[in-house]
Amino acid sequence: MEWITNHWDDLLAIIGGVVVVISTVVKLTATEKDDTVWAKILAVLSALSLVNPDGSVVGKSK
Repeated sequence: MEWITNHWDDLLAIIGGVVVVISTVVKLTATEKDDTVWAKILAVLSALSLVNPDGSVVGKSK
């Protein structure tokens, strides 16, 4: 646990890089199945996030 807290910034950078690479690969493929699976994974990641894709803070009313 201590290692995770010490390297949290690095872990977030790696996760962000992986998301960018996978998003690019999914857009380049011709099939729709991978697009659907990736959209579901992004929805889960967005639900776990404290900031919504539109930039608003989760739980704060507009």
